[in-house]
Amino acid sequence: MPTILYAEDDRDARELFAFVLRMGKYTVYEARNGAQAVQIVRDEPVDLVILDVRMPMMTGYDAAKIIAREAPTLPVMFLSARGMSREIEKGFACGEMVVDYLVKPIAPDVLLQRVEQVLHGVSERGIETVREENWQQLTAVKIAQ
Repeated sequence: MPTILYAEDDRDARELFAFVLRMGKYTVYEARNGAQAVQIVRDEPVDLVILDVRMPMMTGYDAAKIIAREAPTLPVMFLSARGMSREIEKGFACGEMVVDYLVKPIAPDVLLQRVEQVLHGVSERGIETVREENWQQLTAVKIAQ
């Protein structure tokens, strides 16, 4: 069973999305901020990290940059209410291991689908391919708007 680290400072959102991920048959570690997320990555084996952007002590962006240095093959997704194109670009600029950027609100089934796509895609096609595919999709949506 894959293990996911989900970092979110809003307790209600963290509990809701952690519950959704557990219902999807994933083991879930929860972090309240970016610093705690980095520590869990250092201490526990995880297959995917999902980060909120705005968190106390350390932002999701800063946590992603540290994770990129310390665990460059560990895929990272952002899940944030901040969906402006510059925020998405800033997320992808955190490192080559950032493979997706999802915007809240998001339906639970969509979240589970994207998580499965990332985990399956990374194991089958590699992190670089998944990152490029998702970046192209996000860019296409931005251009269409």
